[in-house]
Amino acid sequence: MFTDFESCPGCRGAVTIRTVDGQWRPYCARCQLIIQLGPKLVATVLVGDPSSLLMVQRSYGEEKGRWALPGGYVEQGEVVEEAAAREAIEETGIEVTITGLVGLFSAPGRSIVVAAYGATAVGGALTTDSWEIDGAGYFSVDNLPPLAFPQDDRIIAKWVEMFEAQRKS
Repeated sequence: MFTDFESCPGCRGAVTIRTVDGQWRPYCARCQLIIQLGPKLVATVLVGDPSSLLMVQRSYGEEKGRWALPGGYVEQGEVVEEAAAREAIEETGIEVTITGLVGLFSAPGRSIVVAAYGATAVGGALTTDSWEIDGAGYFSVDNLPPLAFPQDDRIIAKWVEMFEAQRKS
């Protein structure tokens, strides 16, 4: 985890490891910079309704062959909602309008925070042209394929809860 830093991003001095606030952190003895290793932010979208939720089948990594919500890393300087909409079109060909934040999700030991958004399809056509996916389709939340990530169940459950509450009001 700390080998990402061969030199200090502030002064280019040598980076060592130091315990700060009970945590091992990269540290530069020359300029005394403590390098904060924050989580990476992922934006994802839930498109459809509980009887028909858009999912993608991953084509690489440990999760290859498993299914996930369309999503990916937020680029530096990018608005999170725009990243979620961008990922939807890149991975599925479906253009979306973001309808609201479902929540922020994390899991112990994982360096990722997921910003999950509800979204409505407003255009495009379903495709599997992305190198990141082997398939895309709509599934009932009562009959989902094998999920790729540990927080997917929690994200989908929260979205269904919000969807049902909104429908009743």
